[in-house]
Amino acid sequence: MNYDIHVGAVLGITGKILAFFASLISASLPITGFLIWWGKQKFSKKGTTPKPKVATKAILAPKKLEEEMSY
Repeated sequence: MNYDIHVGAVLGITGKILAFFASLISASLPITGFLIWWGKQKFSKKGTTPKPKVATKAILAPKKLEEEMSY
């Protein structure tokens, strides 16, 4: 029974097709992950650091923000 589940023979031809697509997707995950990683490395600018995101609303108008937060 373990072998039949492994190769998809439990559900007949439908199970074999499902097992084929599941294994195809599983085999493609490392390849697509590498391609995504490689694309990010290829197009990133070296030597630059990303700017930190700043909460401008809290810096520019702290009193207004306090009014919005009070109940």
